Amino acid sequence: MPDLPEPDGPAEPDKVDKVGESAEPDKVDKVGESAEPDEAGPVDEPAWRAITAWWVVRPSATEEPRAETAVVTQVDIEGVQSAPVAGDAAPAFEGADIKGGPVSLAQMRGKPVRLMFVATWCTGCRTEMPDVKDAVAAYGDDIQLVVVYTGESVSTVRSYADRVGNDFTQVADESQAISASYGVMGVPSHVFIDADGVVHQVQVGLLSSDQMARAIEEVKAG
Repeated sequence: MPDLPEPDGPAEPDKVDKVGESAEPDKVDKVGESAEPDEAGPVDEPAWRAITAWWVVRPSATEEPRAETAVVTQVDIEGVQSAPVAGDAAPAFEGADIKGGPVSLAQMRGKPVRLMFVATWCTGCRTEMPDVKDAVAAYGDDIQLVVVYTGESVSTVRSYADRVGNDFTQVADESQAISASYGVMGVPSHVFIDADGVVHQVQVGLLSSDQMARAIEEVKAG
């Protein structure tokens, strides 16, 4: 039997580029982290990709909150309407706070109102809560604070409020009716309403203490 020629060397494994795979270890961008720049130079990212870096979807009932570095957390509100803008009359609402007391925006006329939309599971909301408490202490009755918990029950909100020591007007918007009327799509959201019931400013996302103070001073000035 004639000798067969030996191969020149081991064959190189096939190099197949697959969608979503690369030869290098996967590099996953996380919210709040930036990927290392490409050696070939920066690449323009589509606008939607930059935006999604700031949004985190609300976790399901079996998941832990995932908004550790998010500026704003997306929420899905059934029947959501167009959000009011500066100069619009603030949508009226009536309800009860978690202690059973009445809450009516119309009855708050005469002093500015800071309306906040939050959630107990929203890490960004929790992050700014100490600054919210400081603002309450600093401004007292100069501005009325109403914190609306989007899509949550009275028992859930009351338990959370007791645990963290929140002592201001808090409304459990389990039906999402108030949130829908204000066009809420992310928490935390802030609506500053002047003494005449007109929207002065709307801000979506976590605010620093300086931003809070500036917005309060502006709505007080009218």
